[in-house]
Amino acid sequence: MALTKANPGWMRQALALALGLALAGASLPAQQPQPQYTIRANAELVLVNVTVRDKKGEFVRGLSQSDFTVLEDGKQQKLLSFDVENPDAVPEAGLQQATLLGSASAPGPAPVAASTVAFKDRRLVILFFDLSSMQPEEIERAVKAAGNYVDAQMAPADLVAVVSLGSSLKVDLDFTSDRAALKKALAAHGLSGGQGYEAGSTGTTEGTPDTGQAFTPDETEYNIFNTDRRLEALRSLAATLAHIDQKKSLIYFSSGMERTGVENQSELRATINAAVRANLAIYTMDLRGLEALVPGGAAQQASLRGTAAYSGRATLSQLSSNFSSQETLVTLAGDTGGRAFLDTNDFSRVFRQVQADTGTYYVLGYRSTNPARDGRYRRITVRLNRQDAKLEFRRGYYAPSDFQHSSRA
Repeated sequence: MALTKANPGWMRQALALALGLALAGASLPAQQPQPQYTIRANAELVLVNVTVRDKKGEFVRGLSQSDFTVLEDGKQQKLLSFDVENPDAVPEAGLQQATLLGSASAPGPAPVAASTVAFKDRRLVILFFDLSSMQPEEIERAVKAAGNYVDAQMAPADLVAVVSLGSSLKVDLDFTSDRAALKKALAAHGLSGGQGYEAGSTGTTEGTPDTGQAFTPDETEYNIFNTDRRLEALRSLAATLAHIDQKKSLIYFSSGMERTGVENQSELRATINAAVRANLAIYTMDLRGLEALVPGGAAQQASLRGTAAYSGRATLSQLSSNFSSQETLVTLAGDTGGRAFLDTNDFSRVFRQVQADTGTYYVLGYRSTNPARDGRYRRITVRLNRQDAKLEFRRGYYAPSDFQHSSRA
């Protein structure tokens, strides 16, 4: 802009203003950057599901937080949260879906989960098909039982996911109430004949059939690895669902799981601990059904040699092998609040049990008064201020452990 002599006062005012601003800026000290503060908080809330039934087996309603007393290792704990879950009261609703297992089968960040409020009064059920342990006919039984559940027993509150473990852990279908999508995911396993394979023999003890080979390979290391794979898959699912407060139920279809000494013990403990912390109950189903152990061996086995068939050692060996394959299933179910279904051909019982256990229940939350991070087992006791009721709840959990305690044997 050009200045003219017609307005000399304007120029003097502008120069005075600029000079004043320059002097003011020179006289003020430079502002120091404000320090940044970071606040970290870590709250470990222990959740306990409690089912209260009267003498007739009916659920007792109308209880409040003051009616319950929670003890950990004999010391009373202060309840910080109290909620009632009632999936049976959910009316018929439209199709619902939830992306919760997107990262369970592949490394990477966890999926963006919906608010836990969205799953209130919902029954989250995972159908886990262990294809690595089942034979084709056993897979067909599992698929048929799951299909009957979807057709006849699935409730409006049920959100069901389908997961399988073959050569890798695979999320076949995330949580949904779409029956057609579930039937399609199940049918894919029904046509997958030949995916099952059993663990081989682990020695040449008396009572083991002689197949005519030059020697029996020692597959102990392979069986150890295979069991760890299955347990690690269960632990991965539990960790993925840990941010959902509501109780989750996992139905594990398999034909047994064997542990070899103490090699698999640490992985079993880690899996149970992850499931308990994630509020995940594991229900195990042995798809071999009710078996008849023939003293001379099954028809598909070679004839026995020696005196094992006459002394009873062959039958004892079969019973021991069958027990060892079921013992881990019982441990997984019992320590996580589920149930093991063994030696039965009624495969629909597991679904009825899951719906009964998650029909209506109370959720109690507390922060442990024991600050030690020693990884020890802590026993939980829940009491009610009335004597005519039966309580069902999980009996304890493993405390977290720091590096100092984790480095010990």
